[in-house]
Amino acid sequence: MPAPLSLETRVRVISALCEGNSLRATARMVGIDKNTAMTLALRVGEGCLRLHNRMMREIAAHVVQVDEQWSFVQKKQSRVQPDEPEERGDAYLYVALDANTKLAISFHVGKRDDANTHLFIEDLRSRLSVVPHITSDGWQSYPTAIGQNFKGSVDYGQCVKNFSKGGSQRPDYRYEPPRDPFITKKPIFGAPRDELLSTSYVERFNLTTRHTVGRTRRLCLAFSKTLRGHCAAVALGICYYNLVKIHGSLGTTPAVAARVVQSPWTLAELVTTALAEGEIAPPEPQPLKLQVRPGAEEKPARELPGGRGFLRLV
Repeated sequence: MPAPLSLETRVRVISALCEGNSLRATARMVGIDKNTAMTLALRVGEGCLRLHNRMMREIAAHVVQVDEQWSFVQKKQSRVQPDEPEERGDAYLYVALDANTKLAISFHVGKRDDANTHLFIEDLRSRLSVVPHITSDGWQSYPTAIGQNFKGSVDYGQCVKNFSKGGSQRPDYRYEPPRDPFITKKPIFGAPRDELLSTSYVERFNLTTRHTVGRTRRLCLAFSKTLRGHCAAVALGICYYNLVKIHGSLGTTPAVAARVVQSPWTLAELVTTALAEGEIAPPEPQPLKLQVRPGAEEKPARELPGGRGFLRLV
């Protein structure tokens, strides 16, 4: 039986993976067997999933942006046969980002459908402590999911970017949208503010994820072969982003900016904590508090009976 990996070697493996490298490339760089690297990545990733579940609770996020990022498991959806496992094909990463602290509050991996959208919004609702201002794209499942889970305690609107259909036939035309998109902003629930209806920060997070999580990168051989491995890789990438990676505009990590932790973690701390993290029950949704957003004017409000939201002067 091979000797267990030292902490230094474990950190080197996870560091390489968090820079977007594939498992095979990481194994070659560190000088270990591919299966050893894969086992460690799976253990740390699933520990990060439990760590995120424990730490991301009672988050006072006033402005939240949500989005879905496409990826796939084993093969693309159009290639999946009816008799193949359901986990193969599309694997969208749903993410809810705090626009102020850039904290990834909630995430979910699954198909882009009503059921997975509801699970994602249900998880987001359970991790918040204040009435949020939420912006999404035009995905049709969001209004129903947000309405059922927040029950009036939300300001929600959609920000839809309408790109023209025709245009250039340059070699990169499929990946570079036209330079003249127009944006449609539509209020759905509550009183969303037009200047806050944006998905720019969460879309920038999606770009960061494609660089740090090799499984989400397009047109390469780092794609996931199993849904379990894909979820573990995503969880590792998000915990690394929240706790370890210094955000360029913040000068610290999102978790520090959101006061989840007091100082940025080292990668060794993340690896050690994730491997030791035990199971914990998911959070239960608590009554949301109506707090004034930083910089906003306080206006009269009172809570409606039966948890139906708040009556506010807007």
